[in-house]
Amino acid sequence: MIKNEYGLLNSQKMSLKSARKHVNILNVRLDSTSIEEVLNTIGDFRQSKHKFSLFTPNPEILVEAEKNKNFQKILNSADLSIPDGIGLKIAEPSLKIIKGRELFLKLLSLARKKNWKVFFLGGMGIKNVTTGPALDKNGEPSSEEDRKIEIEIIEKINKLKPDILFVGFGYPKQERWIYKWLSKLEVGGAMAVGGTFDYVFGKAKLPPVWLEKAGLEWFWRLLNEPKRIFRIFNAVIIFPLKILCSKLWQKRA
Repeated sequence: MIKNEYGLLNSQKMSLKSARKHVNILNVRLDSTSIEEVLNTIGDFRQSKHKFSLFTPNPEILVEAEKNKNFQKILNSADLSIPDGIGLKIAEPSLKIIKGRELFLKLLSLARKKNWKVFFLGGMGIKNVTTGPALDKNGEPSSEEDRKIEIEIIEKINKLKPDILFVGFGYPKQERWIYKWLSKLEVGGAMAVGGTFDYVFGKAKLPPVWLEKAGLEWFWRLLNEPKRIFRIFNAVIIFPLKILCSKLWQKRA
């Protein structure tokens, strides 16, 4: 029988992936599942020594993937693709949404119970997070100095051998970086966490609960980070338009 590069039988990997309920939005596969099922799946991956990747696509990430087929391919390579963003329900009302930072905290809790080692890698100036190289949009080091930093970071990670590597470079850099390096990293798995470090470690203020429940977290981000206006425009305006056009096209077909 043929095993993949992570030691898991190819048939096992496919069965783990296909057994979960999923939907396709703008040609990106998303798992519609609960946090408990995600945690159980990660536990299974760790037990089988399967090196996993976990991405958390939201509407603006799907807009980017629809424009860039290579990025779309990277997202679809994930072992777990967890929908993060209430706006995704525009495309599929029954889709189960899991907030990335909520999943991050649940994974940390699981890691403590299992005595797993974790490693935080990401942006600059965040307490408890190892500063990685500056990356361009393709996930490549921005300079020769950053390339040296990248190699040093990889050596540091491989020396520690964490069970879970959390990567917060921001999309699409973090997903591209994980896709490129995962097979060479001595880790149990890697999760792309976006701006989660900012909120969890106190760099950014969390939105009021009522705004979250109302699906208006994007408005909170706009108030606190006006420079995000174009990203928010993609999530709030462009994504719904793309879904509407997609549905109209399907009706005509």
